[in-house]
Parts: sequence; C-alpha cells; structure tokens
Amino acid sequence: MLNSKMVYADLAPVNLVVCGGAALISLHLISRSTNDVDVIGSIKSDKDGQVCLSPEDALTDELLTLVAEIAIDLGIREDWLNPGPSSLIEFGLPQGLEDRLIEKMYGFISRFDQVHLKIFAVMGSESEATKHLNDLLDLEPTAEETQAAVDWLLRRESSADFKLRLKQVLDRIGHERIGEQIQS
Repeated sequence: MLNSKMVYADLAPVNLVVCGGAALISLHLISRSTNDVDVIGSIKSDKDGQVCLSPEDALTDELLTLVAEIAIDLGIREDWLNPGPSSLIEFGLPQGLEDRLIEKMYGFISRFDQVHLKIFAVMGSESEATKHLNDLLDLEPTAEETQAAVDWLLRRESSADFKLRLKQVLDRIGHERIGEQIQS
C-alpha cells in the first residue's frame, strides 16, 4: 500500500533498514503479530561505494504523510512506520551489520543482529521486556550469537546494574555460562 502511494505521489524509492518484530516476522524467524515497523535508518553509499546506515532522511516528511494516510485508511496507529530505534546508530550497531543486511524489497537486519538488538531491548523498558524476551526465546540464539551480542553490549562502559540485568537475561534465555563470565 505504501509503495503504491509512493509511486502515485512520484516519491523516489527509499532504502530503509528495518529491525524488531516486523523484520523477524518477515524473515519467518518468529510467529506473532506486530503493530509497527521499526526503522533503524536508511542505506547510503559513501564515496568508496561502501554501504552505511544513516538516521537522516530515512523517513521524510513526504513519506510520513503517506504513512499517516495509510493509518487513517486502515484504522491503525499513525506511527506504524517509525524511527524508534534510529538512536542505535549513535549508540553503535553490531560491527559488520551492514554486511549482513538481508536485502528484500525492504532492508531487514539479519538474525545475528536481531539477537543483539533483542537482548538490548529486553534490558530496556519493563513494559516491553516480555515481548522482547519472548522473541529471544523463539529465536533460540546460539552461544556464538549470544556471546557476540554480549561482547557488543560490554564494549561500552557499563554499570553494575546493567551487567546484573544482562546476566538475568542470559539466564532466562539459557546462556547462564556466558553470564558467569561477566565481571561485575
């Protein structure tokens, strides 16, 4: 529907990178419903042709106008397509994420990177933690995926509370041994 409206409005194509529930569902990694599409950013190429993510210009005013029209047409929330996780670009994404993008007509992040972001998301808002934890449990992350996510999360200075919460998440998803290695 959005594509049709974009064509009719003569908008240029956009290269969005999607994560979260919509990406997991579209890649057939989990089976549940979602009410939004989380956009990390848009794909840009630098002067050397390297792919990189940019939070700028991912959701233009023109595109958001069409998104709002669709929301009205379908009776869904106006921000069903949103840049909620775009701050992760500043936070720092898992190294090599751009190389692992799974190209569709839309850009979805890979399972490997979904595990990273879902572990991070479980540690966030208490109101959303159960949903993210259930996604992680459905994904059944491997020890390799989990260790890579932990390494990514601990590259930054982390409080003792953050590390404790991370250990709790690892316990819940069956990777207690990885949690035991985290120094408080």
